[in-house]
Amino acid sequence: MRLVFVLLLFLSPLSLSAQESGSGPLFMKDLLGDREFFEPWGIGFDFYTMEQDYGLKQLQFNLPGVGIDDPSKIDVTNELQHFDMQLDVWLTPFLNVFGILGRINADTLVDLSKATITGLPITLGVLPISYDGTVYGGGFNLVYGGNWWFVSLNNTWTSAKLSGDFNSTVSSFTSQPRLGLIKDQWTFWLGGMYLDTQEKHNGIIQLPIPGVPPVPFNVELESLKNWNYAVGVSHIFSPKAMVTLELGFGDRDHTLFNFTYRF
Repeated sequence: MRLVFVLLLFLSPLSLSAQESGSGPLFMKDLLGDREFFEPWGIGFDFYTMEQDYGLKQLQFNLPGVGIDDPSKIDVTNELQHFDMQLDVWLTPFLNVFGILGRINADTLVDLSKATITGLPITLGVLPISYDGTVYGGGFNLVYGGNWWFVSLNNTWTSAKLSGDFNSTVSSFTSQPRLGLIKDQWTFWLGGMYLDTQEKHNGIIQLPIPGVPPVPFNVELESLKNWNYAVGVSHIFSPKAMVTLELGFGDRDHTLFNFTYRF
């Protein structure tokens, strides 16, 4: 936290095109001089999709005489859709903080077909885990720039209260560095996304084998690759409205669409 505070003391404000900030909890207004800035408060709506591979952190099940020789052969993929509302505020000309509340729908596929399972007369297939629920979290955005360029670092922590086929929990930390250009009412950027996801499921499954009772299990998953690339574009329609589109690619695919109204 001391490093962040030192950075805030020495960074000069971003001068993107927007309306001069009047009321609101914007500290260090004197750093703006006569330059224009964003309205302090914002309410945004996000639609987010993602597809990524998971690493198997832990797999336990209670079935005497049955085991998995090499769990690393188990492939796990995750697909999700995320809708949320985001409330943010500029506390200084280079620090924005926000809170998130939304809904998540996801499917995690645990492919057991390539794993060697001892003690069973058949090869297991794909274990589908579907869940949905409420996601909540928050974070902050550090921004620095000039008349035609900017850099930013967005950090977000989220957790989810879920319902679905099993008892499930998901939490994540995301960090997104960006380097961009400003052209009139448009901004364009290149960057990356670091994502650390922790996903846990436990419950009881019924194997398709006559005479085998329901099997209690516990599985813990994490992001297989933490980084992917991202490109984005944003358009400021007016001092109070802007829209954003970002696409991610590489070891993870994601799509982000955002509309924000400022006041």
